Amino acid sequence: MVAKKRVARGKPKTDKVYYQPSQAAMRRQQQSLHKYDDEVNRLERKWGIDRLPWLVPLELRERFYEQLDKLNAAIDKCEGVDHEVEVTLRGCAAIERAAIEGGAEPLTGEYIEGRMPDGTVLAITANGYEAGKVKQDNRKLMVFTVDEVGVVLEKWLKENQSRTLVDEAKDIFPGAVIESIVKNKVLIDDEVPF
Repeated sequence: MVAKKRVARGKPKTDKVYYQPSQAAMRRQQQSLHKYDDEVNRLERKWGIDRLPWLVPLELRERFYEQLDKLNAAIDKCEGVDHEVEVTLRGCAAIERAAIEGGAEPLTGEYIEGRMPDGTVLAITANGYEAGKVKQDNRKLMVFTVDEVGVVLEKWLKENQSRTLVDEAKDIFPGAVIESIVKNKVLIDDEVPF
C-alpha cells in the first residue's frame, strides 16, 4: 500500500466565495423587484412597451440604460438590489417627466374598428405601440397596425394576381367597395357581340 501525500487546501479566494442571502434578505429583494415591475407595467400601459426611453434626449436615455445595467448586475449578484431598484425607479420618474416636458403624449388606445366576414372584430391602429395597448385592453379583438394591413394586403394581392384588377376597378369606379373576393380560375376573354 502506497501512502498518499495529503495536500492541504488553501482558503478559497474571496471572488470565489459565494454567500447565499438570508430568507429575509431574499424577500426584501423580491418585494423591491415587485415594486419595480409594478411601476414598469404602469409606464408601459401608459406609454407603450419600450417607447418611453426613446422619447427623451440621448444623454438621459443612456444614463437610464446604464442604471438598468447596474440593476441587472445587482440581481445577478443578489446584492444591493433594494438600492438599485430605488435608483432605477427615480430614473423611471425622470424619463417620464422629461418625455412630458418634451411634448410627448401617452398612448391613446384609439383604433378603427371593422367587422370581418366571420364576425371577428378587427381593430386597426396607427402604430405598434397603440396596437399593444389596444390588445391589452381588448383581448378578443384582432389587432393590426395600418402598416401590417398593408403588408398582408400586398402579399395577398401579389399571390392572387389581383392587384392590377383591384386597382383598375377602383380607378374606373371611384368609391367602389370590396364586399367579397371570389377566386376565378377561368378568365373569360370573349369579345362582346355588339
